[in-house]
Amino acid sequence: MKWSFANNGGGEESGFHHAGVETFKGRQQSLAREIIQNSLDARVDQNKPVKVHFEVVQLKRKSIPDIDSLTSTFKQCAKYWSTDAKARKFFKEAEKLSVQPTVAALKIGDYNTSGLLGDDDDRKGNWFNLIRCSGSSSKLSGEGGSFGIGKNAPFAASKMRVVLYSTYNSDGGHAFQGVGRLVTHQDGKTKLQATGYLGLDNGNAIRSKTEVPKEFRRSEKGTDVVVLGFDVSPDWESDLIRSVLDSFWPAIHFQDLEVEVGDTVISAKTLDTLLDRFSSDEDFTAHMYYRAFTSPEVIESEQKLPSLKEVSLKLLAGQPDSPKRVAMIRKTGMVIELKQFRSVVPFCGVFMCRNNSGNAILRDMEPPRHDEWNPDHPEKGANRAAYREFVEYIREQLAKLAPQNTEKTLTIPELSQFLPDDEDSPEQGFDGSPDETPGKPEGFTRKPEEKKIDGRPMRQGRKAQPDSVNPGAGDSDMEQAGDGDGDGGGGGGQGDNGGGGGDGGVGQGDGKSKQGKGRSGGAGSKPIVPVRFRAFPSDPSGSSCCVIVSPEKPIKSEVLLYIVAVGDDTSSSLDLTSATTGVGQQLSVNADGSIGPIQFPTKGSLTLDLMLKKPRRFALEVVAHEA
Repeated sequence: MKWSFANNGGGEESGFHHAGVETFKGRQQSLAREIIQNSLDARVDQNKPVKVHFEVVQLKRKSIPDIDSLTSTFKQCAKYWSTDAKARKFFKEAEKLSVQPTVAALKIGDYNTSGLLGDDDDRKGNWFNLIRCSGSSSKLSGEGGSFGIGKNAPFAASKMRVVLYSTYNSDGGHAFQGVGRLVTHQDGKTKLQATGYLGLDNGNAIRSKTEVPKEFRRSEKGTDVVVLGFDVSPDWESDLIRSVLDSFWPAIHFQDLEVEVGDTVISAKTLDTLLDRFSSDEDFTAHMYYRAFTSPEVIESEQKLPSLKEVSLKLLAGQPDSPKRVAMIRKTGMVIELKQFRSVVPFCGVFMCRNNSGNAILRDMEPPRHDEWNPDHPEKGANRAAYREFVEYIREQLAKLAPQNTEKTLTIPELSQFLPDDEDSPEQGFDGSPDETPGKPEGFTRKPEEKKIDGRPMRQGRKAQPDSVNPGAGDSDMEQAGDGDGDGGGGGGQGDNGGGGGDGGVGQGDGKSKQGKGRSGGAGSKPIVPVRFRAFPSDPSGSSCCVIVSPEKPIKSEVLLYIVAVGDDTSSSLDLTSATTGVGQQLSVNADGSIGPIQFPTKGSLTLDLMLKKPRRFALEVVAHEA
């Protein structure tokens, strides 16, 4: 046995950055995905699971055929590409590894599989397509890989870019071959190709069982993939276990697959325990989708789509930690992607298509890494109809999770300022009636009445001045400033944080309060509490509203809240009949229009339900002072 690199013969040279290897570089999880996918495709007994074993072995240097020749080749590669710093460094390190007494390797073996069929020249056989050819695949329509790119994943995990293959196939034949995906290099005056083969003359595979080295000879049908120079990090086992759980929990759950990583067995019996073991990891979510698939509270639907045929969807709604994503799965039981969908209700879902015709379409939509279903793959627009089918189906099911809204549509105040003029379309008020007044902002059917607080009228402007709603004596260096524009008309000075002088800006919708510097008419005796808020109506009549308030910084003291209506050119306090928290606690509505005193929760926001004496529609501003 010897290593053979064919004469380059004036052909194109190959550098260090091999496209297929780079695709999987730094993605150890891709190694498990690609290897296991191939094993599932080669399943023999459909009543038994495919078994895949991952183990690290220390190979004695003398047990690796023709290792001296490989060491010499590494040296030639480093010399020929001395101007490429990355290539030189890689092959220098590979040379050092190859002369050690032992070489670490990751051995991956599968069982209950057909092994690799075909000889070195059989273009229809999977031996030829895996080992002897680049960029091709012998996979059928219902199987996993389709590009022949995944075969590069083991090389990306090797510090030598060398992988050994040994198979005992269902035809009773044995085969052994080594493959090195290196770079163009020079032996003496002869320029050699980048890819070389360990075997007989001209790189032919070993086909005699007795000639296959004992360390690599299979006794049970299946295939071994040995990654020479594997980087044995302290976390290699947990990284591979996580990868298997992330990608193949459905296949394991269906008892189509069992995986051993070191001493850990991943099977249908241990799946729940292992998922729970990694559930606290920040970027691990497989347990959520498994829970969505197996929970008795799951909402399940099945449908026959025009192109994809029979599909199913399971949704688990209402869990606060739900990622609002759907695990997309096809026949192999591998999770292709975690696709995000919008929903007002938190959810976690599992979409599955396991019929042959639908599976073939979906496989055609996958890129080489098999990590998404792309409507524009393999070419633009090729599978948009099928893509639209399953996306619309999922969206329809998600829409059923949300409570039905029986309220009539409301017009958003002042939205017309941001839209093109349309003279033929009359503006409407909140109640949907036409508003004929020219120049009036959309959503205001009448001017909010101006009210006086403590004998003083509210200043004109687009935001309530804090010192107007909580009078007192003395000066202060505090001023309230909100998100929005304001022309200012009050006694406050220019804010240090960019807020306008006087009355500040409008606080419609999402609001934010900031501290600034200016004069105050007396409210400064009680420090302002910077808050964020949101306000929206609770019923169509406008007789109640909900306000969600949260301080920008934690505050231990109690506060008084002033809820102020802001209109086009005036502001006024609200006439409230009652105010309660979101959990039903009754709050005091004081004579000056304030609510409280209130204690903010240590975490999160405070929800207020406000009942008005008269139904009205307006934008709100929230001002907070320490009580």
